[in-house]
Order: sequence, then C-alpha cells, then structure tokens
Amino acid sequence: MLYGASHTPYLIILHMLKNFKSLFIKSDEEEESKPAAETFSFPVNNPTHNVTSAQAPVSNTQTISAPAIAEVIKVYENGLESINMPGYDFYEFYHSVNSAGNNEQAYNMAYKMATVLDKTVTVQKLVHDADFYISKINEVYNQYVTQGKSKINSINDKKSAEKSTLTTEIEQADTKILQLKEELKKLEEEITTKKNKLAKIDESYISQEKNIHERLAANDHAHKTSIDKLIAVKEGISTYIKS
Repeated sequence: MLYGASHTPYLIILHMLKNFKSLFIKSDEEEESKPAAETFSFPVNNPTHNVTSAQAPVSNTQTISAPAIAEVIKVYENGLESINMPGYDFYEFYHSVNSAGNNEQAYNMAYKMATVLDKTVTVQKLVHDADFYISKINEVYNQYVTQGKSKINSINDKKSAEKSTLTTEIEQADTKILQLKEELKKLEEEITTKKNKLAKIDESYISQEKNIHERLAANDHAHKTSIDKLIAVKEGISTYIKS
C-alpha cells in the first residue's frame, strides 16, 4: 500500500530511490575510466499523485538495438519495483492483470483477490495509485532526456572549442609564413598537420554521439512501452471494474 497515516512510507520511498543507481550520469572519474557505461535513476523526491507530462521524443529516427531497449526497460521495471510499498496496491494489481492476460476476466479476478487481501482497496484507490506510478515513469523519462541532451551539448561545445582553437592556429601560422619566409617550410608542415586534425574532429566523436543517441532512442521506446502498459491497466480498471 502506498499511503499510510505516518510519514514512514515516504521515507522508505526516498531510501529506495537514493539506492537506485544512475544509468546516465556518472562522476568525472567514472566518465574517464568507463565512458560507455551510461545509467540513470528514478528521481528522488516526495511522492506525488500529479501525473506529469513527458517531454516529446527526441530521437525517433534512431535505430534502437535490442540490448539497449532491454536495458532501459529493465531500469523502468526495477524503478517501479523499488517504489512498491509493502502490502497490496496498484503495483500488485498491475502484475496480476498482465500475468492473467489483461482482459475483463483478469481485471475482475484481480480485483476480487485484491479486496480479499486488503479491505481498503477500491477502484478509486487503484486509479489514484496508478497515477503515482505513471508520474514516476514520466519523471525518470524527462530526467533521462535532459541528461542525454546535456551530454550532446557538452560534446558539441568541445568540438566547437577544438575547431576554433585549430582554426585560429592555422590563421596565425599563415600570417607567420608571410612574415617569416625562412620558416616557410616548417610552418607549412604545421598547417597541414592541424588541418588534418580539424578534418577528423567530427569523425572522432561519431562513436560517442551514436551511443548517446541510441540510448535516448531506447529511452523513448522504453518509456512508451511502460506508459502504454500502465495506462492500459488504469483504463481497464475504469472500463471493466464496477465499484
């Protein structure tokens, strides 16, 4: 059950969320040693029942690999499990309905079982609890998108800085060639080297950009999959269960 008279459930949720590791943001040391290991976490804040709107998908055109999709969906599933409170609530109802086929009979059987296990269970409470879980999924999705965009922006800033530096150095070298004829050969070689570096900057970042775009695309897919399942059960409650 998600709610109680005391503040204990809120403290448990906070404790669970704080222990849920990041899938996307890492420390500087971890970034240097393991640049490919990207993780993100469920947001740490007090439970709310306002269903937040998710940001628009940012990478629908990207090809998503099966391992990336599985990884992010697993994060959503683990995150939902981490905020599931003791007792019977929408989380248990959600699993019961999906495991039984997600049809009218499954809803009614799950609801009957729920009312036997917990006399406080009502249709209104299940719908209310569903909104809480949906809001958490949306918070994680929005956090993941924000983090991914931040990393892309950081890469773009680094590329621009390197390009600017190399371009400036090339211009200075060209000027020096005109001023110092005796150093012409040396300076021409320096220009050639730096132009080659400048031409390869984009190529050097292709792998990092592809990795982040793929994970953002996987996040979009995982978010839609999770939200569709949660909303389907929520709508099923109102459609199939008569209180």
